[in-house]
Amino acid sequence: MSRANRAGESTSQRHQRSRPIAPDSATGGPAVVGQPPAPPVDAHLSQLHQLSQTVADIGAALAIAAARLAEGEAVERVEVVARLAVGQLAGIGSDRVRNWFAALGPDLALDLRLDGLDPDLPLVSAALRDGGEPAEALRTFQDAASAAAETQGDDISVEARLSVGKSRALTLARAVVAERSGVVAPEALAVFYASDAWNQLLTLAAIPYLEQSGLVRADGRTCVLLCDAPGYLAGVALECVGAASSTGPDWLPVSQVAFRQFVARETAARRLLADDGGWPDAPHLLTAERLHLIVRASGLEITATRLAALRAELAAASLAPVVQGKLTEGLTLRFAGVRPAICALGSPDAPTITGASGAWGDALGRLADWATRRGTVDTLIIARECLARELAPGRAVSLAEVARAAVDALEAAKANFTLFVRGQTDRYFAARQSAQDAVADYAESVRKAVSDLTSDVVDNVYRTVGLLAAVVIGGLIQPAISPLLVLLASVLYTAYIAFVIYFLLRARADRFALEESALTARLDAMGELTATERQRMREPAISADAYYRRYMARTRMIYYILLALGAVVALVFVVVVIAAIVRA
Repeated sequence: MSRANRAGESTSQRHQRSRPIAPDSATGGPAVVGQPPAPPVDAHLSQLHQLSQTVADIGAALAIAAARLAEGEAVERVEVVARLAVGQLAGIGSDRVRNWFAALGPDLALDLRLDGLDPDLPLVSAALRDGGEPAEALRTFQDAASAAAETQGDDISVEARLSVGKSRALTLARAVVAERSGVVAPEALAVFYASDAWNQLLTLAAIPYLEQSGLVRADGRTCVLLCDAPGYLAGVALECVGAASSTGPDWLPVSQVAFRQFVARETAARRLLADDGGWPDAPHLLTAERLHLIVRASGLEITATRLAALRAELAAASLAPVVQGKLTEGLTLRFAGVRPAICALGSPDAPTITGASGAWGDALGRLADWATRRGTVDTLIIARECLARELAPGRAVSLAEVARAAVDALEAAKANFTLFVRGQTDRYFAARQSAQDAVADYAESVRKAVSDLTSDVVDNVYRTVGLLAAVVIGGLIQPAISPLLVLLASVLYTAYIAFVIYFLLRARADRFALEESALTARLDAMGELTATERQRMREPAISADAYYRRYMARTRMIYYILLALGAVVALVFVVVVIAAIVRA
């Protein structure tokens, strides 16, 4: 069965696994109320280590190499098919089998079958299960296999199908993590009998499997217990605990607040990279920052190295503007520039980061975290540009070269971001000063427009008084023609006032509206200022607008009064003139 077909546990299984269950000290099963307290953490770790030794002993008895045993281990179980000689099977004693089932219980299933028998002979097989006298079943199979070997010799062999579940190991693991205090409980818990089985999942090609199996969650932590090795690697979202340690791990404190902040940063980083669109096959959940672990107890150096290499690969992919290929097949990174550098990841011939290059890989992770943790595209663009300028243009580079370039690129990115911020600050204050000057100029032009309006009104009132004086004087000099003179003057005066109202005042109102719209458009175009700032800066202009509209309304009222007065006078003297003509 392939690992893809064993991709993950059901949701109910994961939920059940995330609940701490205190095991019984003797059997490893769930504790019963009223029993003595559960053993300390180191006792649970010791039992986990013994389980790994039991699985290793089964592999040795069935002639399964440790590497193959690790290859057959998945998140939920170990499944390996082995072939061995009849003589090798005969060397397995009954007590040894009893010890296996005593340790693993129902998690262990071993199916044996003779392969190569004469077709006329009956099938010889055995299913070793807990509670079914597995030692007796093995002895019966050994006798039948030995009898068949006497007649057919080396033509026959034994096919062994080994399956080891992890329910008992997970129960012990839950007891281990339940002993912690002041630490956010993990949402996902996994146990590996062989640390190599976990290490082989720390590759780009295995990322889809990790996500599908439920080991990686966007809003939860993951704790992986490795039964055959000591050590402790601690992180905010992921931790690896070695069960072969003599004492319990020195847990890294992770509070609810710290974890929520981490989830928020990681969500912002994923959203930023998704919006960027340069990596269509990017992981849905796993990020480089999630793989940032520190060593708090030695013993898991190989795991730490592989985690660092995978973190460096994910960081490099997030810093490349264009990522081609698939996780399961290998990636090609193309960095910024006219002649972009190219880096291959995940392919069998692609070198990775090992040994002394680990520090460079950590710098690559720090650069990616700096570029994405704010969730803004500015730092991402700056980081990508600085990293590209540190790489040799137009040629293929290794991941180690990219990691070395990240050391200087990180400092360059920080410096460029400082310059960028200062430039934006200068731009902001220049925009604000420009907005203030524009508002001041607008207010000054409004005040001048009001002054012109009032001056025109005063002038027109003076003209009205002068016109009346001229009519009176003309009437005194030539009384006979005074009605006609008054009629002519009033008609001309009314026409003049109507011209002022419907042409001059309308032109000034349109000019005011255009200047008001121009100021609004100019302020709206200043994206450096917030809407609140623009509104606050418009307050002098708003006051000037009210001042202008108030005097414009008064001016119109005065002119309408003068227009009405001129029209009444003209009408009266039209009647007078007509009456004089009729009398004559």
